[in-house]
Amino acid sequence: MAEAALRNDDKTVVGVEFDEELHQRFILWKDQSGRSQNGIAGMLAVSAAVVSQYINKRYPGDVAAIERNVRSLLNREEDLQFVTGTKEFCVTSCSKLIWEVLQYCDEGRKMGAAVAPSGTGKTETCREYKRQNRATIFVTMDITRRYPSAVLRTVAKQSGMTRNTTIMDMLDGLVDRLKGSNRLIIIDDAHFLTWESFELVRKIHDCAGVGIVTVGQERLYEQMKGKDLKGYLYDQIYSRIAIKRDRFQIKKSDVKMMAQGMMPGIDEPCLDYLYEIARGKGRFRRMANLLEVAAKSREQYGYKMDVGLLVGAEKLLMGE
Repeated sequence: MAEAALRNDDKTVVGVEFDEELHQRFILWKDQSGRSQNGIAGMLAVSAAVVSQYINKRYPGDVAAIERNVRSLLNREEDLQFVTGTKEFCVTSCSKLIWEVLQYCDEGRKMGAAVAPSGTGKTETCREYKRQNRATIFVTMDITRRYPSAVLRTVAKQSGMTRNTTIMDMLDGLVDRLKGSNRLIIIDDAHFLTWESFELVRKIHDCAGVGIVTVGQERLYEQMKGKDLKGYLYDQIYSRIAIKRDRFQIKKSDVKMMAQGMMPGIDEPCLDYLYEIARGKGRFRRMANLLEVAAKSREQYGYKMDVGLLVGAEKLLMGE
């Protein structure tokens, strides 16, 4: 019986079997979730002391019962993006610069901006960062989610808030939830945001003390610099940007890594052609689409993978 278990010198319960895989998942989730031990205790409907005992494998009670609660908690709260993630993430020179911004703001609770053209791997890098750092809140904006209320609801939902309430109450609740959590918020496609939404993001940063990175196309940073008659409105936001990266260059080594990952053994002339594609409109995304079309033609019709096949495949894509 667990209650009658003896203890060894380091006070670990002897004779009690813990589900090791479940225990490791719980520890990983606890470390990455940004939740306090008291908060986790409330979610499990136990005391903080019980959580501590379970973490250290010193729980003398009904281990099977607490593991049922832990398993149920993880099924609700564990982020599957961390488990699955991007199938093949390529660490390009562009992704390294974006990662630098994410990590700096994550560790220092700063605001930052990553600004690059479409197709340079911004979203893929952000997703991979979240996969490796599950506490990260990752949201994507669009034309329907550009105003403060929609932005707030999107961030709140990703933080774990599920109650429908007024905007002011939701903001207060979100700040309380994030304060001291050491979490990072990534806002992808932030170039869609209105000035009012940027001000909301700034308020969350100031009041909750969390890191925030806005990621988007070139006009994002131009908005922040405020080069128009309403430029003064962005002063508060612009002054808080502690780090930015906006000088992205497509390197042939990046193209080679990505192309060989998709099609091992691809020859140098093809790489040269793909490099020119990657430097044009659409960048890496257009290059990858082109290579996928060419690969399907090779597989279906037995064509040789050469520049001629790439040229033919390009005609099937949108012209520049």
